[in-house]
Amino acid sequence: MRKNLRLIAAAVAMLCGLCAVAQVRGDVTGEGSVNVSDVNAIVNIILGKASPSAYPGNADCSGDGAVDIEDVNIVVNIILGKDVQPTTITFKRVTGTGQLVAGKRYLIVCEDYDGAMGGMMPNYENYRALVTDGVTLSNGTATIDAESEASIFTLGGTTGAWTLFDGTYYLANTSSSQLNSVTTATATNAKWTIALAGGNATITNKRNTSKTIYYQAGYADFNASSGGTLVQLYVEDDGGTPAVTVSTPTFSPDGGTYASAQTVTIATATSGATIHYTTDGTTPSSQSARYTGPITIANTTTVRAIAILDGVSSEVATATFTIIIADDNANANWHETAYGIPMSGANATTSSATYDMAWRLEYPHIAADAGSTVVVHASSDYGISYSLELAKSQRANRWSCFAMHDGTPNNNVGRTTSTFSAETCVESQYQVSTSEYTTGNYTQSSTNLDDSNMITFARGHICASEDRQSSDSQNRATFITSNCHPQYQAHNAGLWQRMEQKVQGWGYSTTFRDTLYVCKGATITDVRLNGSTTSGTIPASEVKSKYGVNITGSLVIPRYWYMAVLCLKDGQYHAMAYWTEQINSACSSTSLESCLITIDELEARTGIDFFCNLPDDIEADVEASIDTSFWR
Repeated sequence: MRKNLRLIAAAVAMLCGLCAVAQVRGDVTGEGSVNVSDVNAIVNIILGKASPSAYPGNADCSGDGAVDIEDVNIVVNIILGKDVQPTTITFKRVTGTGQLVAGKRYLIVCEDYDGAMGGMMPNYENYRALVTDGVTLSNGTATIDAESEASIFTLGGTTGAWTLFDGTYYLANTSSSQLNSVTTATATNAKWTIALAGGNATITNKRNTSKTIYYQAGYADFNASSGGTLVQLYVEDDGGTPAVTVSTPTFSPDGGTYASAQTVTIATATSGATIHYTTDGTTPSSQSARYTGPITIANTTTVRAIAILDGVSSEVATATFTIIIADDNANANWHETAYGIPMSGANATTSSATYDMAWRLEYPHIAADAGSTVVVHASSDYGISYSLELAKSQRANRWSCFAMHDGTPNNNVGRTTSTFSAETCVESQYQVSTSEYTTGNYTQSSTNLDDSNMITFARGHICASEDRQSSDSQNRATFITSNCHPQYQAHNAGLWQRMEQKVQGWGYSTTFRDTLYVCKGATITDVRLNGSTTSGTIPASEVKSKYGVNITGSLVIPRYWYMAVLCLKDGQYHAMAYWTEQINSACSSTSLESCLITIDELEARTGIDFFCNLPDDIEADVEASIDTSFWR
């Protein structure tokens, strides 16, 4: 590739006597004309010898978000007179979501003040200017000339998480009202939702949902705030009809585990679209069964559906309905009695109640006695986040479980907080306060030993922050003291984190799974290893003798940590487990493969019946062995 780039540059050099075409596009060096120096500039960027910011012009001539050989070809054609660009560009006001198309170019306009969003304000680098020179607005049409400093944004991402790229940077928002720029499209504050009504565009930051783009007349700039002059979105008029987008179908009820047949409705938000679906695991098309009314699902089935309008198809929606009849499963959580109130935010009691949510496939067999309680943490936007069981006498997590599927996407919200709070769904005497890790000396490093023996116990997440990345509220629910144990920081950030990342990779991959069911925990009672019973916890005396740290708190320190994972893909189940002893080491040389055990073995060690809600024949089959070719 490098050789080809040099040959192209050399060829252009021979042609440099030709008259250069004076166009803004391709003038990377900012000389006012397009010539061989612009080709050399793009070649240097591709070869890593210069960054795009080293040149005043835009090297991404194609507007595809990358500087590559295509941009070299464009400049060569401009020099040869084969790609003369118009001196003006016309845009049309966006009035419907069908005009929001990734890859198309847009202006952000304020019609009330006859201008468009431009570059950064002089001396106010975090605010965007109003550009009126070279911008003409008239009856829903915007025209900009070649000299205009208006920002042309290429739309990227998807509905609900759009990005706006000006050729160099992505438009972003800080926690204040600033509109700034970032270099990566994956930054959460560089993603936007766009709503259209009455010709106006409500462009709201996905991370900071109270921040919407407005024009501020008093400051003559655009910012992201809670009020101001409304803006409009204009799309480049390329001579064609704006592309139609069709909304992905939704299911009601959504996929899940049920104890009886389900009547399922399928809908799309796109008016006039037809829905086609399959129930045999194949990808639907216009030739698949047409949806005309509710369908009955009596057995475990994966339903896939698309919506079609004017020959344009939506993305495929997938939902798996697991139907488990009580007679098929003797050890399931059938109407088990659970103690405590299962939903977060409720006032806990000690009265017993029938707890039907425990039928979900990610659940192990619940203890169902007055010494334990099941708690479900949920968010208003994504439903159940995760569930846990708490052993009251030890004030300790027995396990946390959750499911990963298309309804819980990875929106990369990050760690929305680092502040833990106590579990409010149990009586106060069973709560772990946020201060106990410091007052109990768990976070105190050893000071009387050399650095190699320094220790700190982290608040080790069971359901990790990175496991719940769909929304801020979903993520914040993981920062509860009932969802963690004292864990050596070296182990937490080492081997355990590698296990977490592996499972997260499976769970967020839409091609790997239909649904991934995960139950994670750490041992708080005796375990069975090699036929013998041994303690599953680390006593404070052991920490004292090894590291000189005097643990004074009463929190349980688990010795072993585990993950039980069940995957449903195309109607087939697969299961495996990870097991690790927590020691004060990252265990960098320990392979994940060496930590694999069967679910049967994990059950023998912990005494917990995992994935008990599966039909007995399926449970027996998948828990007895590991298909290592599947768990790649």
